[in-house]
Amino acid sequence: MTAVPCRFFDGRTSAPREATLTITPDRKVVVALVGIESRRVHDITDVRIPSRIANTPRHLLLPDGAVCEVRDNDSLDAMRARAERDPLPAGRRFERLLHALDSSWRGAAAALAATAAILYSFTQWGAPMVAGVVVAATPPEVEAVIGANVLTLFDQFNIIEPSELDPNRRNELLAAFTEMKEDAGVTETELRFYTGRRLGANAFALPGGTVIVTDELVELAENDEEIIAVLAHELGHVEGRHVMRRIAQTSSMLVVWTAFTGDVSVAGLSIFAPDRLLAQSYSRNFERDADRFAFDYLGRAGIPPTRLGDILRRLERRMGGTAGVPVWSSSHPGAEERSRSAEDAEAQARDSAEGDE
Repeated sequence: MTAVPCRFFDGRTSAPREATLTITPDRKVVVALVGIESRRVHDITDVRIPSRIANTPRHLLLPDGAVCEVRDNDSLDAMRARAERDPLPAGRRFERLLHALDSSWRGAAAALAATAAILYSFTQWGAPMVAGVVVAATPPEVEAVIGANVLTLFDQFNIIEPSELDPNRRNELLAAFTEMKEDAGVTETELRFYTGRRLGANAFALPGGTVIVTDELVELAENDEEIIAVLAHELGHVEGRHVMRRIAQTSSMLVVWTAFTGDVSVAGLSIFAPDRLLAQSYSRNFERDADRFAFDYLGRAGIPPTRLGDILRRLERRMGGTAGVPVWSSSHPGAEERSRSAEDAEAQARDSAEGDE
């Protein structure tokens, strides 16, 4: 029986030794070091023989921790096949099937299509389901700690600075916000003002319920109703726990991507992959949900829902607009789309009021 040349690593040092490997008909793996008469003999069931990937070298793991690197895959497979004339265990039959698929372009194409289908299905349905379970199991105290840590990072990196708004002006808006959150039934939240600096005119909700509004956004608004519209939108994010849901969805997709690539560094690059483009729809859906929450509140408060569209258009113009940016690559719906939704909401509210009369 012809032995297969290999490189032997004893598991204690990195220095390789030239050796030969043989698989006998009685299912024994025999490793003989060149120049040494002693041999290592192991039962084939105790040796981990990895699946073949094209013609790349395979590293056989021996039970004592040593490793044999074999480059002649054809000879290794032939010896193994002769030794395994008895029916293979179910696991080994599956392994042989995988090798057969890997060895043909049709099998590789089928595997690629199956992988794409799994990633797409998880992104569309699996990740939101996982996020729902994770968010439901996350105590509010934990979410509040996450939000506080994010705010601390913003402060440390000088992304935000203390508000320079007149204290009386802040108190007016705080009073309006207090009334708003009580009417909307979202009481576990608070409003804080900061100078945006690098953020500019902005408003956002943090995990735990804190809503941040920058001085620049207050100055951008032409009236208090526009500010209330923005705050109502952010309350929608708080009520839906959208930030935590987005974190859970992104984390679950990172885990799945790592499982398929086997490399967390490659998984980190998945932000440029198709699954990340699909995931942008999560953000857009969250924004639409928050808009609908705001429209409902504004309608009940007697404020035209179009106030939200007005300030969003103005904000988009200040930021340079979104012309040329595909919708599927954006995490937010465009201001025009959201303005049309506001106009539709106002028309529905008006029709409903006329119907009640």
